[in-house]
Amino acid sequence: MTENILYILGGVAIFLYGIELMGDGLKKTAGNKIRSVIEKTTNTPLKGILVGILLTGLLQSSSGVTVLVIGLVGAGLMTLKQAVGVVFGANIGTTITSILIGLPIADYALLFIFVGVIMIFFFKKPLIRNLGGTILGFGLVFFGLDTMEIGLKPIVATEQVSDLFLLFSDTSNNFFWFFGVTFGTLFTAFIQSSSASIGIIQKLYHMNVESGVVTFTLWGALPMILGSNIGTTITGFLASINGTLESKRVAVIHILFNLIGTAFFLILLYPYHEVVLWIETTFLEPYSMGTLAIAHVLMNVVTTLLLFWFIDALIKLAHVIIKDKPYNDELEVIFSESLLQETPSLALFYVKKGINKMGQITKDYFLIAKRYSFTNEPDTIERATEIENTLDDYDKRLHDYMIRLVRNNALSEKDSNRLSRDLDTIRDFERIGDHLTNLVGFFKNRYEENQTLSKGGEEDLRHYYRVLEEMFDATLASFIYNDIEKAKLAIEYENLTDKLEEKFRLNYVERLKAGELNFTSKTNYVEILSNMERIGDHLKNIAENIINPLRVPRLDTEDNPLE
Repeated sequence: MTENILYILGGVAIFLYGIELMGDGLKKTAGNKIRSVIEKTTNTPLKGILVGILLTGLLQSSSGVTVLVIGLVGAGLMTLKQAVGVVFGANIGTTITSILIGLPIADYALLFIFVGVIMIFFFKKPLIRNLGGTILGFGLVFFGLDTMEIGLKPIVATEQVSDLFLLFSDTSNNFFWFFGVTFGTLFTAFIQSSSASIGIIQKLYHMNVESGVVTFTLWGALPMILGSNIGTTITGFLASINGTLESKRVAVIHILFNLIGTAFFLILLYPYHEVVLWIETTFLEPYSMGTLAIAHVLMNVVTTLLLFWFIDALIKLAHVIIKDKPYNDELEVIFSESLLQETPSLALFYVKKGINKMGQITKDYFLIAKRYSFTNEPDTIERATEIENTLDDYDKRLHDYMIRLVRNNALSEKDSNRLSRDLDTIRDFERIGDHLTNLVGFFKNRYEENQTLSKGGEEDLRHYYRVLEEMFDATLASFIYNDIEKAKLAIEYENLTDKLEEKFRLNYVERLKAGELNFTSKTNYVEILSNMERIGDHLKNIAENIINPLRVPRLDTEDNPLE
């Protein structure tokens, strides 16, 4: 018994690893184009379905595609309606694995393994090595199933296991379908792969003819297949827990699709059984592994055809289940870290989305500080503290995630350059926030001391703020849209800010000499100009990284203990 259990456990492990390796090899072969394909070719539900089928066939995981879609929706790169089509297609695409497993090619498993290993170890080109990983994984899938069968044969023949299968297959028991659906759901949720669970169910069903004892019939297998479709939604559900509202709605629609499809086929279980049985007896052999592959395809294709006409209704229902929150958590709408492990390129898109938001928050903070410089609004200090904490939070979360991204992934040179640039940009926005906090503090002190700006001082500051605001807009546009012309414009503005800082400092000295104002330790006018000039420096850093992302990082004097 111990030896049989080891065969089963080892076979399942090899089988699951084979599916993972096959999908990973295909994903690496496709590269970062996976995200781009989903984002750009899903403008209609029908196209989304076709893309979902194609990509799930490549990744060998409907859960993986669903998680990618949840990530793109959370990043704002896809609409919910676009996502629904891809999710529908993913449910059809996941049947490809069961079809492959159902084909009579298990005798060539070791040959696939041999070819895959040769391609991995004797070739240096990444494309060939990745393709080799796919072929190796394909071979391991069948080798794992055969290994598992060695241990299962004697166990399946035992009275206890036969009774268990009869529980699933005995139609005289009114709840046989419930036991099958529950088993399929829990088993798939546990291993988080409907392709894997259905592959194992296919093997168990096929073993009837080899054992000569029919205990696991089509009646017992079909509810398990239906349950597997429910269980596969667990991965997307877990991925959406910390995501945006739209991400959660994608997961809900995925669950609704499979629940509705399962309920529909359970209601029509008898005709469903008769159709699959007719296909088996007409085109296949009794207890063929291909029988359940056909049943899986039929269930998902019919469900897609039915629900295709109710996409808008599903979206409305998802909005009812996941209601809009009465408040807007700015951090929540940026990213969910649990979704960023699928591909490095998707992770970097999340980072870019987060930095874009961080830049806009910094710009809002700039406008608040500008208003406070001329009008003592009572809630400014509290609001400034909130924004400063938000920027610090963005800085920490984005920075920490990007470091984990570097450690966990072998990034391409292009992605490494983008990541390095983005790290600098995050730091610059956070430092701008620090300077704005200083400005708010300076004016708070002035208001407490009843220090008012002279006419000339106010004119100079308004002029300086106006130039910085235009520079801010140019810098944000250059970063968000990777616009080099806007970046060059921002750098021109920075040269102007340096000259203005020097000019306005001299104007201040002239006003002191003329007796237009009284100097006190609380005046802080020179420090105000200095902080505004430093804001311009950090905006220039961001713009320079757009023009030349490979440039040597500048020495940040604020980090230099010698200054």
